[in-house]
Amino acid sequence: MVLGKKTKGEPVIITMVERKSRVLLTKKVWSKRAEDIQKATLQMMRKQGMECFKSLTTDNGAEFSTLSLIEENSSSVQVFFTHAFASWEKGTNERHNGLLREYLPKGKSLRDLKYTELQMYTDAINNRPRRILNYQTPIEFFNNELKAI
Repeated sequence: MVLGKKTKGEPVIITMVERKSRVLLTKKVWSKRAEDIQKATLQMMRKQGMECFKSLTTDNGAEFSTLSLIEENSSSVQVFFTHAFASWEKGTNERHNGLLREYLPKGKSLRDLKYTELQMYTDAINNRPRRILNYQTPIEFFNNELKAI
């Protein structure tokens, strides 16, 4: 999750990264309430296709506490919670949050961030070639993996 200003009523950005292809998914959410985070996460997963998800690794903060209910909605998805203050347990997600920070610096309010802007930033990250993917972009790698299935 990417935070803007740490003030009450400030929106947040949920980030999800597919581990093999490194495709980044983002969604702006206007509340950090656990129910809202769960609803937004499910929307992101359904939009991408539930069959693309086998597991979900998340922080153990209160805003993520209801994500384990996703297992009830989909028998194929397992939800794992990282240990407190163990950012190395979700390094890929932390790396992508850092890439997103190139466009959205810390402390900048997310209130005026348009959904199209966020999508443009996400697309820019997903179209950046990666050495770990043999210099393919995450989107190219993901699409090639889907074709192979």
